[in-house]
Amino acid sequence: FRGGFIFPFFTAGAAFGNVLISVIPSVPIQIACLCFAAGINVAITRTALATTLILSYLSGEQNALSAILAASICSLFATSYTPFIKTQIARSDIDHSLFFKKRRTVYAQDSIADVEEIDEGGIEPPNVHHNI
Repeated sequence: FRGGFIFPFFTAGAAFGNVLISVIPSVPIQIACLCFAAGINVAITRTALATTLILSYLSGEQNALSAILAASICSLFATSYTPFIKTQIARSDIDHSLFFKKRRTVYAQDSIADVEEIDEGGIEPPNVHHNI
């Protein structure tokens, strides 16, 4: 497409939304089309908030903002480790929000009280060596 790849993703999302309406007619067509368009676009571009705002305000469906944002965030996390474009850079902010764990190595000279203090949340941090 001459103008870029964002609006073809929106068009494909609208097509998938129409297919969903034929299968589940109780879903509002605006919500189905906009959520599919957001999901496809965010999977490729990794821009959840911008996609949500563009779709909701260009379509005039500001009431669908929460549904579009939910679809965008689900798509962002579902495809966070799947690069669709060869030159795409991984987003480190997603890594930190998904897999944040407290890390500390336990050494032989640490007391048992120090080791128990590390395990505050009941989950043992990775890379812990118990040589006590």
